[in-house]
Amino acid sequence: MYARTIDAALVPGKADEAIEIFRDKVAPIVKEQPGFVSTAIYIDRENNTARTVSIWESKEHESSTAEGTDYLTKVSGLMRGCLVNKEWRHFEVGYFQQ
Repeated sequence: MYARTIDAALVPGKADEAIEIFRDKVAPIVKEQPGFVSTAIYIDRENNTARTVSIWESKEHESSTAEGTDYLTKVSGLMRGCLVNKEWRHFEVGYFQQ
């Protein structure tokens, strides 16, 4: 399995809106992608930061939804106005339990 994290600055006062958009608009789109395993958003209100994590069955599935793809452009665009200065990172998952 492979994971992608997106770390971003959270626009002050937009934490609840970011969670709502992620839950109601982003997560349903992510869930439809081939190889999807799970996704989450983590919010640090004190430091105005957010991190999304998505886990994929294979490197190929993660790569097909990575930075520069139409998919990720669309999903990231949904969070515009809440998250800025995004940084993408990719990992092999050493262990995962549901």
